[in-house]
Amino acid sequence: MITLRLFAGCIQQIAPYAFLCMYPFRGHLRFSPRKTFLMAAALILGCGILFSLSGTALAAALPDSPALWQSVNGIFLCCLFFCFCWYLYAVNAIWQKKLFVFSFMVTCGLTLTSVYNYISDFNTEQGALPYSGFFHLYYLIAEVVTVPLFWLFLKIFYMPIEEGLGANESGYLSVLSLFLSGLFSFGTSLVSYDLLSSDPSSLFLLLSLMVSIFVIYLLFFRMYFLSYEKIRSQREALQLQYQTELFGEQYRRILENMESNRKMRHDLIHHLLVVRGFLEECSPEKAREYLDQYMKSTRKYEFRSFCGNPMVNMLVSHYDALAKEHGLDFSVRIRIPDALSIQDIDLSVLLGNLLENAVKAAGHAPEAWRYIRLNMICSGKMLAVTVDNGFDGNVKWDGAHYLSTKQGHHGMGLKSLEDLSIKYNGGVEFSHKGMEFHAAVMVGLK
Repeated sequence: MITLRLFAGCIQQIAPYAFLCMYPFRGHLRFSPRKTFLMAAALILGCGILFSLSGTALAAALPDSPALWQSVNGIFLCCLFFCFCWYLYAVNAIWQKKLFVFSFMVTCGLTLTSVYNYISDFNTEQGALPYSGFFHLYYLIAEVVTVPLFWLFLKIFYMPIEEGLGANESGYLSVLSLFLSGLFSFGTSLVSYDLLSSDPSSLFLLLSLMVSIFVIYLLFFRMYFLSYEKIRSQREALQLQYQTELFGEQYRRILENMESNRKMRHDLIHHLLVVRGFLEECSPEKAREYLDQYMKSTRKYEFRSFCGNPMVNMLVSHYDALAKEHGLDFSVRIRIPDALSIQDIDLSVLLGNLLENAVKAAGHAPEAWRYIRLNMICSGKMLAVTVDNGFDGNVKWDGAHYLSTKQGHHGMGLKSLEDLSIKYNGGVEFSHKGMEFHAAVMVGLK
């Protein structure tokens, strides 16, 4: 009976917080959701078995000993530590965010324990072991009341700002959460629960402490939310400016090509007259040499055809010309339909950002790394675009994202690619190895 009671109490205390800890990172798990759930359930069950068997053994070895309660709670903390280590491994996110969520859950757990202790104060059947008397009933009542509130708190106040929190911001929140959980633990240790029912002022102080801590959380979440909204507005403005500059550069190139074609048509009559003059003088060799020089001079104005899609062809031709101006080796492999379901403006942003970054990065690379490799392939309902290019080896990394190394830029190009991939139910991948940078974008097609 003791073993079963300890097993049920351990599961009842760990399982709800395991769900709450994993909830904010349900899209950033190292394994599939089903596999993660099964592994978490197996770990919690294993901890329950270990805790119950160890507690039963201690109860037999230390009957009615004052150290029994502390010893059993020490075993529970060890089980909780195992769960924490697995949680850090299973969630694929920066450790500052994981630490914050876990420490926040510790605060929630202390709140729930305080509610339970107050309720259980009306129960006179207390034993030397935890979970005695009507623990399961009282704790279930406390869970039904508080756990949904904790979940709503995370969903409403933390989740909207989670994406915008970097390592620094999450680190600050972690320090705050650890401090509040320590403060709460210290405050509740001074409370005598058997006096709460008879001393309204003590009950008021405990409730005030609990409410004050969550109000502080609420204020910090709200401050971060307002800051995040401001940063996002600035980022969108920078992204719009970036796209406008990109379109302006592409438009300038088109105008230059049109002007060059106009001049070529205007001068064509003069070239034909020269060739006719050589032929009339019976000098075909001079005519051939003149035509070779003329054709060589016009090659830089050629509009190469890379594929049947007009937008893709225009953009790739534009950056092919830019690559030649910078002395870069630009190779292209495109296998896509003539028509794509992606909007032209989004397609322009996708290719424009990838290729502009590649041209600028490869332009500063050593001679052996001055290259760009573009691949565009359609497979089923997905379009995959990859760009590999050399660079000078200098990168900026904030622990979660690559940042721009260009003066006055903030990495808006890569962020716009992430937003675009989300819009089309795809994904992005950026990485570097040595002096080569790899960028891949997947977008869904209709």
